[in-house]
Amino acid sequence: MPIRMSGVGGGFDPKLVDQLIEAEKIPIESAKKRKEKFTTEKAEIEKLNGFISELDSTLNSLKSRTDFFKMKVESSHPDIMDGICKADALIGNYEFEVRGVARSDKQLAFGFPDKDQTAVGFGYLEVEREDMTPAEITIEPGSTLQDVARQINDAEAGVRAMVVNTKYNPDSFRLLVVSEKSGKEARIKLDEDTTFLEFQNQVMGQDLDVLFEDVPVTDADNTLDELVDGVTFNVKRAEPGTRIQINIAHDLDKTIESIKTFVDKYNQLSSYGHSQYQEDPQTGKRGVLAGDQSLSTVMRGVQSVIGNSRINSGKFQTLADVGITTDPKTGTLKMDDTKVKAALSDDYESVARLFIRGRDGLGVAEAMADKLKSLRDPGSGAVKSRLRALDGIIKSQDDDIARRERQAESKGEMIRRRFAAVDGRIADMKSQGNFLAARMGTPQSSGGGD
Repeated sequence: MPIRMSGVGGGFDPKLVDQLIEAEKIPIESAKKRKEKFTTEKAEIEKLNGFISELDSTLNSLKSRTDFFKMKVESSHPDIMDGICKADALIGNYEFEVRGVARSDKQLAFGFPDKDQTAVGFGYLEVEREDMTPAEITIEPGSTLQDVARQINDAEAGVRAMVVNTKYNPDSFRLLVVSEKSGKEARIKLDEDTTFLEFQNQVMGQDLDVLFEDVPVTDADNTLDELVDGVTFNVKRAEPGTRIQINIAHDLDKTIESIKTFVDKYNQLSSYGHSQYQEDPQTGKRGVLAGDQSLSTVMRGVQSVIGNSRINSGKFQTLADVGITTDPKTGTLKMDDTKVKAALSDDYESVARLFIRGRDGLGVAEAMADKLKSLRDPGSGAVKSRLRALDGIIKSQDDDIARRERQAESKGEMIRRRFAAVDGRIADMKSQGNFLAARMGTPQSSGGGD
């Protein structure tokens, strides 16, 4: 239990004891300030790491040929036919005519007054899709349209059955069986046997019929993915006699967007690094990381990649050739969108080689990705190593502060006890003096003294 000084016995001022105890806490406050310095530095390193991470994420759309090349499909009649393409799509203009679309075979049974009460008869129903093994279904007495639809679907015969309400009286409910695949090879055959189900062919399954560069082309569905490398054409409807022009080209706008995002994120990192080395005009101090080796390692690393962006062949050999220049004062990049677009239009491949890995070596994006990976390596990277070191220092500071607080508390208790003991002795001496003075007839001051 802590000892409190009343200040009554020996006349000691309690504030004196408190001041002595506070003096013991001065090293603790110093330790807390040291910890605060390292905690602030860690927060700035984490911010630096965040900028690096954001820059790294932009490289995923630039560093390889598949990443960099942005392609698009332009159709003169997108309501009839369009498509999607990959980075390796064969550039060119292609002509089509859709004479007929692929359709799924559909069989419709004659009507019944309801779906779940009237029996449809009983017997065997054979469902066969021409490209699959037939399924034989047993229709039990009392089965309704709904029961038959469920049994057909459970048979997994490559068809889908449903009861539709046509609302044409008196027998508005009909069983519709649709092939799950389109094309004439997936047509349906239904043998009703002795049931009351009678089907008629509502839609005959047929293949796609297209002219491609005046060459007849067919398929079982409405997707053509083997005509042009890297391109999948999607047919939406038939329009005989209408010629459709489909152009496969580089998507310049998307490519510029990827490059611009890279430039913006690079500038965020560069501006942050530059700001750390600038003096505050009011305080005369620089940023927290101005003297940190990890920051200088990061900035030298990324700037060296930009500075070594020359390749050995191609029309464009540096970023500056395509409109991306470096500000010598801040280290940030300036991008002339118009010039970049003109360069892409002129020689897309040459611009790409500035960024991707090619026969001339690493491009800017690939080299930057490698550099950022090394900077953030958990074992040896400058950023991760510094974060790990700061974590260790902060933990050590926490341990030191806790130890000093325990020592100060112990020392405080010791000071209180000593002053309490001295205060008690003085009080005893004063009491004895007063007693002797009274016996000897000598008056004594009640205020205490030397």
